[in-house]
Amino acid sequence: MDVRHASWFGDPASPILGHVHLPADRRARGAVVLCPPLGKEHLDTYRGVKALAEQLAERGLAAVRFDYTGTGDSAGDQDSPDAVAAWQRSVVTAVETARASGAEHITVVGLRAGALIAATALPECGPADAVVLWDPIVSGRAMLREQRALYRLALGADDPEDPRVSIVGGVLAPEAADALGALKIDPRSLIGTRTLLATRPTARETAAVSALATALGGDELSLDAHESFVTPSTLHSAIPTEQLTRIADWVVADAPAATREVHFPECGRAVVATTDSGLPMHESVEYLGPNEMFALRTHGVAPERFDTEGFATERFGTDRFGAPRRSTPTVLFFGTAYEHRLGPSRLWVELAREFAAHGISTIRFDRTGVGDTGTAHGATPTPLYSDDSDRDALDAVAALGIDPQDLVVIGLCSGAWYSSWVALRGAAHSAVLVNVILWCTHRRKSLRADLGPNAPDVPAIAAPAEPQTISLRARIKPWAQKYLPYPLWLLLGRIGVTQVPEVGLEALRRAGVSTTVVLSAEDHRWFLTQRGEEGLRRVRRRGFTGDILTSEAGEHSGRQRDGREFLRTAVTSTVLSRFGSRTADPAADEYVS
Repeated sequence: MDVRHASWFGDPASPILGHVHLPADRRARGAVVLCPPLGKEHLDTYRGVKALAEQLAERGLAAVRFDYTGTGDSAGDQDSPDAVAAWQRSVVTAVETARASGAEHITVVGLRAGALIAATALPECGPADAVVLWDPIVSGRAMLREQRALYRLALGADDPEDPRVSIVGGVLAPEAADALGALKIDPRSLIGTRTLLATRPTARETAAVSALATALGGDELSLDAHESFVTPSTLHSAIPTEQLTRIADWVVADAPAATREVHFPECGRAVVATTDSGLPMHESVEYLGPNEMFALRTHGVAPERFDTEGFATERFGTDRFGAPRRSTPTVLFFGTAYEHRLGPSRLWVELAREFAAHGISTIRFDRTGVGDTGTAHGATPTPLYSDDSDRDALDAVAALGIDPQDLVVIGLCSGAWYSSWVALRGAAHSAVLVNVILWCTHRRKSLRADLGPNAPDVPAIAAPAEPQTISLRARIKPWAQKYLPYPLWLLLGRIGVTQVPEVGLEALRRAGVSTTVVLSAEDHRWFLTQRGEEGLRRVRRRGFTGDILTSEAGEHSGRQRDGREFLRTAVTSTVLSRFGSRTADPAADEYVS
């Protein structure tokens, strides 16, 4: 079993979050630096890269995974003008950290855009003993062209007045997009370095990859069925175990036989940002519940009190009614499906740091089988909804020890369902449900099967193209939505045949949960087709006072830029109206006013 820990490292003014995997005896034959892709590809491949790190540690090597500056959980803004240079500096920092640990043999592995970033950063890294270009993107210009086309096809167009450039799962400043477009893997930077070029057969046939392979003259590996890992058509990315084993075999083959004791940083708390007036925001690594789910806490800034080490301490203050608080105002973010704790295009990370400026603490965590909770190598996919996930949700809340009055739970889609689920059990008195499509208060076994690892976590708004593929239930449902008497429609919702918003809204009303529903344009249409307006009128007559906030833009995943900005504004205003600004930071108070 490998030894692993999360740690911030690098420049204390802009720390990088990394995850280190070590052999059990903490002695290693060398170190491997794993450079991830960008955007949605980073999310989809996250567990696969972790599985490779675990394999390498089992074979006697230290492995370092990390998030580039401005991405993932690392410090920095994703739309910074100098983002590309910051990503390259992140690679240099990770290699320097591995070398400083005591490891003499260094291998750099770059996946997709990670290969492009790593290869162009190598001249500044010092000598590397081996390099793996794993399904590499050879040209930044080609990547941008492909990503922008994919974004328009999948998510639509952005406001043309905003000059930023959107990719699926991220956004770039115009200057950063230009810098990325100028990047290209130059094989001359790899002369004298042992190389492995791992490519899909279709990519190997292209002129760019063929020329790169010829120039490198190194080893090659064919990646069959690699699309289900890098660009899966379902929610769950398939981990290519056999390919990982072959990559690990290649890396290990040239590593020294002798082991050395290695020492990597173990910094579990760091300043990740500052407020507009210069006050520090801290994040700390935590492990929640009996299963030790990986979590990150962003501490609310309370500038009138600091501990002896300069870290801001929590202050309870009073609630919105003037009564003393019994615990720190806290937001708990639930993840979506198989995406780890970042939220749509890093939104949960950005909101966590925004809330910190108002004195509000936040927690984002990974349920079992997702992100950094549990083992990835050899693990079977965790169902989207399961008894284990139910347990994880309650364990996460219980581990916080927060008075329910001082806790807001937030999630998107499946995360929204779990937010309402824990709130209905008295764990939180406030819930923000983003793009919720499951309105049931319990799940039938058939629903669990329908929403297993390979099922989409999105509303099926569009009808299939071929009429003969439409099931009898799908043929009947549009008629029932439009013509069935509402009491019968509601009955179908109560027994779980279909999703009726009144079922969930009424349960939340009865439980006394302060509820805000935030819907993108796509999800608002889904809400209407499920006769949500009729149900909303009914629960309002019974005293429901929650808000339904809707946008004219955006799609279900929250990745479309303009729709995501609406989600950001709606969630922020809801949380601040619940807690107010708890900090003495003048800039934060000005925002609230």
